[in-house]
This record gives sequence, C-alpha cells and structure tokens, in this order.
Amino acid sequence: MKRENNNNRSRMTREAFRRRKQPFYKKKSFLISIILILVIIIGLFIIWKVNSSNNSNNESTEQTTHKIEKVKPKKTTKKKKTTKKANKAEKVTKEQPEQKVQKQEEPKQEVKIQNPGTYNDLVYDTDWYTFKISNEVKLIKDANGDAALMVKYNYTNKTNSNEVPQQVQNNAIMLKQNDQQLSPTTATGDNASLINSTNSGQVLPGKSFDGALLVKVNDTTSEVTMYFKNIQTNAWLDSTQPLKLD
Repeated sequence: MKRENNNNRSRMTREAFRRRKQPFYKKKSFLISIILILVIIIGLFIIWKVNSSNNSNNESTEQTTHKIEKVKPKKTTKKKKTTKKANKAEKVTKEQPEQKVQKQEEPKQEVKIQNPGTYNDLVYDTDWYTFKISNEVKLIKDANGDAALMVKYNYTNKTNSNEVPQQVQNNAIMLKQNDQQLSPTTATGDNASLINSTNSGQVLPGKSFDGALLVKVNDTTSEVTMYFKNIQTNAWLDSTQPLKLD
C-alpha cells in the first residue's frame, strides 16, 4: 500500500513538472486570455458596425430631406403657371361682356313720322291711325243709370299689328267738361254690344272699324270739348272739337 501511494505521488509531481515545462501558448491561462481578447475585439467590431450603419441611415435621411426641399420650388412654379391661365380666362370673360354691351348700344333706326297728328272737319289723322268723328252725339244712361255721352266714330288701323280701337282712342283722344277730364263708363241695352266690341275687338292692319266711345258726364247741359294728341311729342293739338249736349 505504501508503494502505491508513493507511486501516485511521484506521478503527480511528474505531471506538475510537465505542466510547468509546457510552452506558454499551450497553457490554459494563455488560451483563456486569447479567447477574452477575441471576444473583446469581436464586440468592438460589432459596436463599430452598428454605429457606421446608424451614420449611413442619418446621411440617407438628410439626403432625402434635401431632395424634398429641392422639389418644393418646382411645385410653386406650376402654381404660377395655373394662375397665368386663370388670368387669361378672366381676360376672356371680361372682354366678352364688353362686346355684348357694344352690340346693345348700337343705335336703332328711328321711324320717321310724316304726320304726327292733324285734325280738320271731324277727321283726326296720323301716320298710325285715322278717326272720323260722327255727327251723331247722344246722351244716354250707362250701366249704373247715370248720364253718359256716346260719340260714334270710324277707326282705321295704319300700323302693322292688330290694334284695339278703345285702347288707341283712350290714349289719343281726351274729352273734358268744365275743365275736368271725363272718364269712360260701361253701356247697357242696345248700345252695350257696340261699346263692348270697341273695347275688346281687334282691328287688322289696313282695316277699318265702326265703333263708339262712352264717357260719364256730370252736367247734361254744359259743352264737352274733344282734344287730339300729337303722337310725336305727346302734346295735345291746338285744334279741338266742341260737342253740344242740348
């Protein structure tokens, strides 16, 4: 037993001696230090790689921002072109109304009136119409039973359109009594058809019509005066026609 123990001890001492005699690159401490150095180098390389990638990303973002800033002025130039087109459109729309106004302002050819109005021997004549006043003047009762004066006439239409005799007569002929203008009234009985046809019937161009006017009078004895208009000046002619009621 003692010999075995001694042998074991000798073996241990031999192995320790051998370890001491080994070269440094085969020792565990050297290998461990090299591994640590490699790990540190690899870690530093990884950190450097990450930083370089971040820097490249920042540079790329800066380049993209610069590119965006360069594009902005191009958009503004396009807007300016559209505004010019809009101005051109405004000029066109402004010129068109001016042309229309010029066309509207062209003077119309005035119709020359040769006979603005004359009255002689119960005939009232103009370029537009002729009234021939009848000698038959009557005092009758209107639809309300009041005193009224009826004057018959013959009307000739000289215009190019249909005309209502009562409308022409009401504008061109005026009757006064005691300096008061007499107003038209409605008829009844046998005279109603004549007055109604005069008030509503139309006379063709170049045709004549036998009609009558009917005005209410306040005095059955005072004279009534008939006035005639100048169609050019709208003034009343100096020539008048007196109508006696007695």
